Amino acid sequence: MKRFDRYFLSVFIQSLVLVLALFTTVFLVVDVLLNLDKIQNFPDVAKGTTLFYAFNLPPILYLLYPFIVIAAGMFAVARLIRSRELLLLEAAGVGRKRALAAIMIPALLLGVFGIGLRQWALPDLADAARESPYGAFEFRKGKRISVRDDEGNVWFVRKYNLDTRTIEDVRILDKSAQRVIVADELHWVDESGVWWSSGKSKVYNLADLTSVEGPEQGSPAVFDGALPFGQIYPADFARRRRSYTDRPLTQLLSENIASPRDNDLGVALWHELWHPFVGFILLSCGVGLILSRRGLKAFTAGSLAILCVVGYQILQFWFETLGQAGAFPPFVAASITPLLFGGFAAVVFART
Repeated sequence: MKRFDRYFLSVFIQSLVLVLALFTTVFLVVDVLLNLDKIQNFPDVAKGTTLFYAFNLPPILYLLYPFIVIAAGMFAVARLIRSRELLLLEAAGVGRKRALAAIMIPALLLGVFGIGLRQWALPDLADAARESPYGAFEFRKGKRISVRDDEGNVWFVRKYNLDTRTIEDVRILDKSAQRVIVADELHWVDESGVWWSSGKSKVYNLADLTSVEGPEQGSPAVFDGALPFGQIYPADFARRRRSYTDRPLTQLLSENIASPRDNDLGVALWHELWHPFVGFILLSCGVGLILSRRGLKAFTAGSLAILCVVGYQILQFWFETLGQAGAFPPFVAASITPLLFGGFAAVVFART
């Protein structure tokens, strides 16, 4: 690395830290204001708030990962242009592409780092969030909901409250449709990680209920304590639809190979593979447009760079929706937009 490489890299890292701090601060301020009533209901406000954002902030930042890379890269390039440092290097015989390598290569490596986060960090965080009553933030309270646990049992709940860790009027039908649990109220026990019945809940054998051998044959079994079957985490009641974020990329790949006709799964897999590199692609578009203006004013070139970001999001949503509907194969649907903008970025960046 040359001396100017180290300097440009330090400028990019400073911009990255600044942008990350800015995104984090804005999210926390807005989210605290929106969820202040939920935070106040935590039994331990300090512990609950810390866990609440420890679980929910990283996935939000990863969702914004491309925008963080774009913003950091554009701020760094703008700073170098404003201080005339690129012009000085050109006068010394160093081309723009070579000078910007200390920014563009780290931006590309951030894409590889994002793949690592998605494979090893985010799934474990999603599992930890499921296991904690503080992990869910979408709906802390609700009525008349049915969810399926990991074992395939179906839970019918008339009312749930994650702040008090209780569910009321519970019916749990096992996956074989042979038994059903009836409980007036269940409490979540943090220490053992189970739902606990403090009253006399009942387990009915559905086959015995329809038996002709007499009513005593269908009498239910009564229990106090942990459930005899079925287990689900409190946070699952607050999520209406579980996404693929709790599965590593390798698991998504194996499931896609096993179920090649599952368009939603296929599109999700390829979307997750492209997502960390979107920032590098759009950064290349923006830098290429600004530095190879070819008669364009700086304001026009910057506006086109912003238009690239907006256009990317629109086209990505459009093609991926068509892919989920079966109009395109999942790989094609999720790859059209990044390949299209990647080709455009290569052309404009080559002209710098």
